[in-house]
Amino acid sequence: MRNRSKVVICWEVLRALASGPQGPSRLARVANVPFDRLDEYLGPLVSAGLVRREADGEREVYRVTPEGMQALGDLDRVLPKLL
Repeated sequence: MRNRSKVVICWEVLRALASGPQGPSRLARVANVPFDRLDEYLGPLVSAGLVRREADGEREVYRVTPEGMQALGDLDRVLPKLL
């Protein structure tokens, strides 16, 4: 299996969140990222305003922002041509 770049992993995190808000455990599973390294990818996405961290009752969830959806569309058009 080939190592994925940070950009590809962030793209997969955005794709996973496009289906709706998710908690960190599910998000790590869907994006195929080790749970203990998830923050390494979410941090830059949150800082860039592409993903928002929210409280849903007593649990934490992540939601893609409108800017994140736009970035996802751009990545969907470009990355498959490069990979």
